[in-house]
Amino acid sequence: MRRANVRDAEVLAAKFRAENGFSCSEPLDTKTVLRKCNILTVYRPLSEKAYGMSLRSKSGDKFILINSTRTIGRQNFTIAHELYHLFYDENPKPHVCGMEADSQTEKKANMFASALLMPQESILQQISSKESVGNALSIATVLRLEQLYCVSRESMLYRLKTIGIIDEKKLQEFLKIPKIETAKEYGYETSLYLPGNTGLVIGNLGAMARELFEKGKISEGHYVELLNMIS
Repeated sequence: MRRANVRDAEVLAAKFRAENGFSCSEPLDTKTVLRKCNILTVYRPLSEKAYGMSLRSKSGDKFILINSTRTIGRQNFTIAHELYHLFYDENPKPHVCGMEADSQTEKKANMFASALLMPQESILQQISSKESVGNALSIATVLRLEQLYCVSRESMLYRLKTIGIIDEKKLQEFLKIPKIETAKEYGYETSLYLPGNTGLVIGNLGAMARELFEKGKISEGHYVELLNMIS
């Protein structure tokens, strides 16, 4: 297996955007991506070690499960991570992301997610020339970027380090700054830094449940249970 590298991730993320009608500069709304790609997605509380999981059927149907106890910013990153598994994983298999973070496949998925949600060209356009060199980036700009791209503080900081805007020392300095308190101080709403979406279902679960029920593949009880998930 080819080792994970940033360049490959950048190319793959740009390819995904182009093939699905997104420009290389616009921030992505992950729920819009899920609907456009017809991916059945369910948000449910999972164990604290899990971020989510995905699976692809032999017929091509795609499914994602997201841990709703994670912050909204982290959920968005997990969705992008799972998109790699669904569309580009050479050996896709159902698995819980968060358990095998050191594998090459997981590293590739993380690099892809970072490049997909936070395109380098787009980020550079958002940073003034004064702040783009010499570790001069301000926390105000970091906040604006993470809010614009709807990602966690950690995801944004590691992306900024990867593209050379900040170094490790500055990254660690920013990580120590309280997220919610600082967001309030700068006038941002705080939902990005909190859990949410519990019980949300994106996709055609109702239609699928009806079809299975009519074909006699699930009982009426199971059918009602599935409908209750989206009610």
